[in-house]
Amino acid sequence: MDITVAKGGKFTFTIGSKHLAQGLRPSKRKPRNSDFLVTCAGAVGKDGVLQATDELTRMATSTITDGFPFPQIFVFTNMIIVCGLLKIYEWDGTTLILKYTAAEAGSTWSAVDFYDYVYLSNGRIAVIRDAGSKVYALSATQPHATAICNYNGQVIIGAPDVDGLGASIVIPALPITVTTTQLGSFS
Repeated sequence: MDITVAKGGKFTFTIGSKHLAQGLRPSKRKPRNSDFLVTCAGAVGKDGVLQATDELTRMATSTITDGFPFPQIFVFTNMIIVCGLLKIYEWDGTTLILKYTAAEAGSTWSAVDFYDYVYLSNGRIAVIRDAGSKVYALSATQPHATAICNYNGQVIIGAPDVDGLGASIVIPALPITVTTTQLGSFS
């Protein structure tokens, strides 16, 4: 491994093919200086070559004014979906594009994707994104659920078509009444 420092403090660090071929050390028990790389930050192995990771763009979510835990961000195979309490947006790389507004608020969104087809639910309603038309619509056939996951291509949902089971962010509480009395006397 060689390091060359140029004027202005910029440097070039060359890692030889011997060290790259061995890769990262297999465990922390393997000591440093044993011809293994210790960490890999800011790069990934891709096509047999160590490449820098792409810089992530900060997503402007200021249009979503709902409180915690919103916005929710789902990074899927072919798209990024951002959800507020009622609104579903798609991120096109620069801006959020409103795709659907739910008529009924529920709990947090749960979602699963199959490339261009997406199934979302907030515990009160189920919304699907059609793979062909890419249009979001309220589903009359898919059950609404409080949890959705993809288990090896099989959709598994929690609390299907159960209204109110954890599907409300606001918990109604009765007013608390406190009665105080004074015992004894003060002089």
